[in-house]
Amino acid sequence: MKNTAKYLIPALLLSSGLLLPAVAFSQDLNPTVEVSRQYRGALMDINKPSVPMAIPDSVQKFNLAFDYSVFDNPFKGAYEFRPFMMDMDLAPGDSGERTLYLRAGAGYTLHPTLDFVWSPLKGDRFRLSLYARHRSYIGKYRSLSLDTAPETAVISPDGSRFSGYDLLSEAGVDGSYDWDKGLLYFKAGYYGTALKDTLVRRNYDGVDLKFGISSKERVESHFVYDVEARYRYAEDKVSYTMFPSKDKVCMTEHDFSLGASLGGMFKSGHSVMLGIGADFASYGALYSSYAGCLSFTPRYLFSDNRWDISLGVRLAFLLHNNDGGLLPSQNTARGQVVYPDIRIDFTVIRKYLDLYLTAGGGPDINRYSSLLSGNRHVTPLYNNMYPGGTYNTGPLLDNTVERVSAAFGIEGNIASRLRYDLRAGYRNFANAPFWTTALYTDAGVTRLSPGIGYSPCQMFFTRLDLSWTSQDVKIGGWMQYLSTDLAGRGADVFAPSPFSGYADIVYNWKGRIFVGADCAFGTARRGSLIVPGGPSSVQARIPGYADLGVTLEYAFTRKFSFWLRGGNLLDMAVQITPLYAGSGIHFTAGISLDL
Repeated sequence: MKNTAKYLIPALLLSSGLLLPAVAFSQDLNPTVEVSRQYRGALMDINKPSVPMAIPDSVQKFNLAFDYSVFDNPFKGAYEFRPFMMDMDLAPGDSGERTLYLRAGAGYTLHPTLDFVWSPLKGDRFRLSLYARHRSYIGKYRSLSLDTAPETAVISPDGSRFSGYDLLSEAGVDGSYDWDKGLLYFKAGYYGTALKDTLVRRNYDGVDLKFGISSKERVESHFVYDVEARYRYAEDKVSYTMFPSKDKVCMTEHDFSLGASLGGMFKSGHSVMLGIGADFASYGALYSSYAGCLSFTPRYLFSDNRWDISLGVRLAFLLHNNDGGLLPSQNTARGQVVYPDIRIDFTVIRKYLDLYLTAGGGPDINRYSSLLSGNRHVTPLYNNMYPGGTYNTGPLLDNTVERVSAAFGIEGNIASRLRYDLRAGYRNFANAPFWTTALYTDAGVTRLSPGIGYSPCQMFFTRLDLSWTSQDVKIGGWMQYLSTDLAGRGADVFAPSPFSGYADIVYNWKGRIFVGADCAFGTARRGSLIVPGGPSSVQARIPGYADLGVTLEYAFTRKFSFWLRGGNLLDMAVQITPLYAGSGIHFTAGISLDL
C-alpha cells in the first residue's frame, strides 16, 4: 500500500463528512451471552473516556495486550482514559432503526475526530454497514529533557516544543446474519497510522479480517459454541532522523488469532465447556521470526440460585523461532504450561450484593501490532541500535508469562442507582513488559528514546469502581492502588503509577443540554534509564499528572447536536507513556448526526 493512503483516507472523509466507530476486537468468548451487532450511539456518552488505565498512548489507547489494570471491570466501557477520544459502541438492545451515524470535530490544537457508520442493508436477519474512522493529533509536543540536578533525575519539559503528528485511519465493511439459533458476523477493513516526532517518521498500513459465529440457545443438553478468528497483515515503514541516510526500515507482520468455546449442559445447572485459543504472529524484513501460543481450557460450570462456579485449568504451549542475526532473540520467555482458571460468585442479596473470587494466569506473545497500539513512538530498532554502534538491551518482543493471579471482590448496587466493585489481589509474573527509555548522545546532543523492557514482577493491588445513574445525573469513576517489587529487582524499566484513577460526571437538562466534567490522574513513576555503552543506568522519575476536561453538548433535535470539549485544562505535561506529552490545553468542537 502506498504511504499516502493514510493521508488520503482522512482527507476524503473530511471532505465528504464521513465517520465511524471502530468495531471492537474482542477475544473474550462468553457462552452465556447473546451477541448483537446492532449499533447504538448515545448523546454525551460518546464523549466520555472509557477503559481501565493501563499504559495507553498519549494520543490513543487501542488494543494493547499488556496492562496494569487487574481482571475485567464489570463496568467496562465507562472508565477507560482515552485522551483526545470520543468513542461509540456496538451494543445489544438497540431498536435497529438507525441508518446513518455521523460525528465530526476538530479544534486547537488540532485533533480531527471523525466517525461514520452507514447501514444500507439491515433486514430482520442480515445487516451490512460501511464504516470509517479517523483520529489525529497534529500540533506541538512539549520537548522533554532529563534534569539530573536532583538526586533522582526528572524527565520534565525544558520549555521548548517541537512539531509532530500522530494519525489513525480506519475504513471497511462489517455485517452479520442473525438466525433463530445463532449469529454470524464478519469484518474487513483497512487500518493505517502515520507519525512524526524528533526521532522517527512512521507509516504503518494493515488489512484486517474478522469472522465469528455464535450459538444462541442455552437450554439443557444443548450444544453451544462461540468461535472467532482474526487476521491482520501489516507493513511498518520507519525512517530515523538520527541516521543521515534517511533509509527506511521495513517490518512486516502476519497476525492470526483463533478463540473458541464449545460445550453444553449435561444436567440442570451443570455444564462442561472447552476453551481453545491459538495466537500466531510472524515477522519478515528486518525481523525474521515467529511466535505462537496454543491453549486449551476445560471448565466445569455450576449454577444455582446463589452460586455461579467456573472451575478450569488452562494448558498453554509457547513456540517460537529466530533467524535475527545480530538482533536479539525474540519471544524466548517460557511458561509452566499449567495455569488456574477459576471464578466463584456467591449472591448474598439477589440483584444487590455479590462476593467473588478469581484465580488465573497464562502467557501472551505480545505482538508487534499490540506494542504499537500502546506506543507508536517505539521503533523496531530501539532495543538493538544507536548512532555509531550497536547494543543489546534485550528483545523488542517477548512473551508475558503470568504465573498466577488471584483476587477477592465485592460488587453490587444500592437502590439500583449506585453500582460498585471493590477488589484486591495479587499477580506474579515470570516476565512482563514495561515502558523504558534509553539515554544516548548524538553529535553532542543528549537524547531520550522510548522503548520496552521486560522483567519478573510481583504486584499487589486494590481497585474500586463506582457509578451512579439517575434521570438527570450520571457519575462514573475508578481508583487503583498498585505496588510492585520492580525497584528491588533492579530492572531498567519504569514502574506504573502507584495511584491512578478517573472520574466523570454528566448533567442532563431535559434531554437537550449535557454538561460534563472528567479527570484522569496518575502519580509519579520511578524507574531507571538505560545508558548504552555507559557504566550503569540512571535513576529517574516521571512526574504525576491530572488531566481535567469539560464537555458541553446541545441537542437541537433528537437527531442533531453540537458539542464542545476542552481537555488538559490544568495545562500539565501528561506523560501517559514516557517522553511524549501534548502541548497542553486543547479544545475540540463538532457536530453529531443520528438518522
